[in-house]
Amino acid sequence: MSTTHQPDQQAGGQHRAPDDRDDIDLGRGPGRWLVPFGVVVIVLAVAVGLWLKYGGGADAEAVDGSHFSNNFKIAYQASSASEQAFLEYLDKEIAPDHGVTIEPVGIEDGNQLDQATADGDYIANIYQHSHWLQQVTDSTGMRLTALGPVFQWSYSMYSSKYDSIDDLPQGADIALLNDPANTAQALWILERAGKLTFKDGVNPWEATEADIADNIGGYTFTSMEYGAGPRTLDSVDAVIDYNMSFVDAGTPEEDRIYEPDAPKEFAGQLVVGSAYVDDPQVEKLKEIFFDPRVQDYLADNDDPNLTGQLAPVSDE
Repeated sequence: MSTTHQPDQQAGGQHRAPDDRDDIDLGRGPGRWLVPFGVVVIVLAVAVGLWLKYGGGADAEAVDGSHFSNNFKIAYQASSASEQAFLEYLDKEIAPDHGVTIEPVGIEDGNQLDQATADGDYIANIYQHSHWLQQVTDSTGMRLTALGPVFQWSYSMYSSKYDSIDDLPQGADIALLNDPANTAQALWILERAGKLTFKDGVNPWEATEADIADNIGGYTFTSMEYGAGPRTLDSVDAVIDYNMSFVDAGTPEEDRIYEPDAPKEFAGQLVVGSAYVDDPQVEKLKEIFFDPRVQDYLADNDDPNLTGQLAPVSDE
């Protein structure tokens, strides 16, 4: 996507009669530039061809049989500074070992993000857990495949009115994200905290309000859109949402009143278009994301855009 600018060249030859050939200054005529200019054109053509073939062009093939170049475009939720910071870490510390670069591409619309991944516009995306992915593929028919978990989103209870989950009053109003997967994740937090129980045989990662056997806290639940946690905080007793939403909004850390370990069921997945699972560049992609150094970094980094938002993949 670069433009090559060639300087204008003006010939300085003088017009002479044919029988004045002995007086013609060949050094000042157009013939002086013809051979060098031709060489430059050939060299440039070869250089551009190599640049496009071996990764300079965003859409060029870098490996025989691959759809993707050596510049790995990876989509993430545009509002997530933590996902962007994670990809930037991979680009700086891991990708160079494999001779590639990682270009984070922020997209806010999840359907657009997934469709572009399925179509091979991006080599992968990282914005969803397996249950959300299942909802997407079931409802849209998009052909997407999860290659494995890469991190955990910290998912917590926040309150501007109470200091701990145990301080919530009987009948407290708790706001939950309104999609089925994240509703289940929030209810599972309350179940693991001993604040409600599920009916026998219920998979906690699929739970709905109808699956509650005993609402020990007598809670009522308010639905909210994704990302609405911070602005909902003052209108309810507590909110269960992703930490990154509150960190991005500047919510005081003391408003985080309950922060359990996230279950592996809701780990963020590396997702590719199903048509590209066997692409040789996707094999390289997996080597980068599943490098052991990645989990160590998630556990020990001091990046404010990551700490308290993305965590290593849990064992359970």
